[in-house]
Amino acid sequence: MWYFMAKFCSECGKPLSNESAKFCDNCGAKIDVTNPGDQREVRLVPTEEKNPFLATLCSFFIPGLGQTYNGETAKGVAILAGTLIGAVFFLIPGVLVWIFGLYDAYTTAKKMNNKELPLKPTKTAHLIIFLILAVLVIVAFVVLIALVISSLLATTLAHGSSLNSFPTLTPFPTFPTYSP
Repeated sequence: MWYFMAKFCSECGKPLSNESAKFCDNCGAKIDVTNPGDQREVRLVPTEEKNPFLATLCSFFIPGLGQTYNGETAKGVAILAGTLIGAVFFLIPGVLVWIFGLYDAYTTAKKMNNKELPLKPTKTAHLIIFLILAVLVIVAFVVLIALVISSLLATTLAHGSSLNSFPTLTPFPTFPTYSP
């Protein structure tokens, strides 16, 4: 943190534009140069700035991590869930949610830097927890998909069919005919 001493107006409390000012720029009150009580310590807190490239890179490898970096953990969880659910049922929706996550992470970081959106601080604990949970969920997802595929392959091979042959389907069921 940075510190500096500044003079303030004893009437309105606003900082003076320069230390030798005889009148306040804000309210016009006369400044008492002999009163050291008008001088206060001011702490300057450096403002955090988001890196849009880093936010996009995070979302590229783990969907939703860029949103968590931007301080929007709930949105990050939603994008991770949307990507995985979309990938399970149909591949295209999962990819679309993932691409939206990339775009959103980049534009949100840019808007926070441009003061179009309020700056939300990056919470390191949220990043670490999200990263651990996302990796666990993704590993479980991959293992589940591998189990389903291996189960289907085992069932296909157990019935004696080869992988290149498909069962013959008839368009209509055949029923035995009875003659009197």
